[in-house]
Amino acid sequence: MQTIQKVIELLSKKYKSRITILSNNLDGRFKSILDTKNGTMFSVSYDSVYIFKDSNENLWTTTPKSFIYNDKKFYPRVGQEYTRKDGITYTFTTKEEVLEKAVIYFEKFIDSNYGIKIVNQKLLFYEDRDKKTKINLNLHKFKVRMFDKTDTYVSFN
Repeated sequence: MQTIQKVIELLSKKYKSRITILSNNLDGRFKSILDTKNGTMFSVSYDSVYIFKDSNENLWTTTPKSFIYNDKKFYPRVGQEYTRKDGITYTFTTKEEVLEKAVIYFEKFIDSNYGIKIVNQKLLFYEDRDKKTKINLNLHKFKVRMFDKTDTYVSFN
């Protein structure tokens, strides 16, 4: 599968609420996915600049022709790392490796229950006159993903 197809697949999944996808282009350009709890981010621009930033601000990126740091111009190569004075590391690598880091991180947050919404959390059932039994029951309402206008209700009697 081409790299851009993998990017589109990553950015089109349904994630838990802490994950936010920024931009609305369906072609995979200018897209970012962000973990709002710790700042981990993956970003892609024009299928050429890929960036993955972890929660410690370390950065993995595709290799640019050059970059300037502390008024010096650097010409990085694939596999090289630069560490700033504050300890943050920039690692220059291929777009496939950057994408793989993003996939490994964000796949933990795919919401397999996307579309399911709790309607009622607790119901009480009573048996006989003298006995009282409390049963906790979770009812879920969900929409079928393939048909937007179909509502399906699940209940147990």
